[in-house]
Amino acid sequence: MNSIKEKTRIDAKRVAQIIGCSPKTVLNGGAGTGQLTRIRNGTHQVRFILEEVLAFAERQEEQAHIRLDDPQRK
Repeated sequence: MNSIKEKTRIDAKRVAQIIGCSPKTVLNGGAGTGQLTRIRNGTHQVRFILEEVLAFAERQEEQAHIRLDDPQRK
C-alpha cells in the first residue's frame, strides 16, 4: 500500500484567484509566489499544490493582521 498522500494540483489562474493577483504575476513568481512548488506538466503547463497555496494565503493574511495591529511597525 502506498502511503503518499494525493495532493490537489491547480493552475496559475486558480492560484491567482485565491491570493488576489493576476495569473501572470503567479507565473512570474511575483507577490511572494516564487516560494510555491511548481509542477511542470509538459513544456507549457505549470501546476501548483492547492494545500501549499492555501497555507501561503493564510500566512499572508496573518502577516497583514499583525501589521494592522501594530501601529508602530511600518
